[in-house]
Amino acid sequence: MSTVIASILPASDSKGLTLLPINAVERETGISKELLRMWERRYHFPNPERDSQGDRVYPADQINKLRIIRRLLDAGFRPGKIISLDLPALEELVSSSHGNPSSTLPEHLETELLDILKSHDPYRVRQYLNHHMIRMGLQSFILDLVQYANTIVGDAWMSGKIEIYEEHLYTEELQTLVRQNIGNLQPASASPRIMLATAPEEIHSLGLLMVEALLRLDQVDAVSFGAQMPIRDIVQAAQKHKMDIVVLSFSAAFPANRAIEFLEELRFRLPLNIQIWAGGGGLRNSRRQIEEVQIMSNLQGLHQSVTQWRRVKGVKAA
Repeated sequence: MSTVIASILPASDSKGLTLLPINAVERETGISKELLRMWERRYHFPNPERDSQGDRVYPADQINKLRIIRRLLDAGFRPGKIISLDLPALEELVSSSHGNPSSTLPEHLETELLDILKSHDPYRVRQYLNHHMIRMGLQSFILDLVQYANTIVGDAWMSGKIEIYEEHLYTEELQTLVRQNIGNLQPASASPRIMLATAPEEIHSLGLLMVEALLRLDQVDAVSFGAQMPIRDIVQAAQKHKMDIVVLSFSAAFPANRAIEFLEELRFRLPLNIQIWAGGGGLRNSRRQIEEVQIMSNLQGLHQSVTQWRRVKGVKAA
């Protein structure tokens, strides 16, 4: 068996327990390989074993802990404060970190959503999400239901109530539904022109799609260039397409220091007449300020930022 093939297959330890390679751990936890290695050096966790080729392989208990850590990162915790905690303490933090759901949400959302995901029926998942989108409207659906449902699904996956492929089914059906509804909106008729993207190695694009939908509801000409875009390409595309603003999303799994460095370099290379807005879990608790970069703490503030831009520029909304 070649080294390449062996690197993507699970191994076993001396007791016959399955050990997963780092690519599989990244896929299972949503934490990048780079971040896993950095935590190993800085915090001595995770603490992987090595296979016959000398590559990192991870036992199930460490993967389970990484899943919980990922949920806490999404909730705004910083890795240095939680990585050293044991599993019971981490689980207690997860339980205490949940906010109160909006009063507009269905009463039995968690039970209904998880039952439907366990049915393994994409049609039922699609119909359930579509029903609530029609009932609530796209804006409330995203700001209220989707943000809360993302937490429900993530916690269920973390605790083993659902499998990773069931979480993927939820994400794919949700993205498809939101894209369809964006396509049904009237063409944008007012400035600003906004470019949406993520940095290289930032593979999570659901947050970017949610931002796109909210901007389009405000009649903003928002254009998504997708995930993992190098700085050079962002600069060229923003100038060629005459963008007013570049919006970047950094998930909680993206290292905060790297996000700051990326934004600082982009700000240096991008003309000052093009604004930069950035947000997401990766920047939620960062205390560093970047000159001429607007850090957004939540999706609810997006409308206010657009309104403020239009006021300053003297642009009227449609």
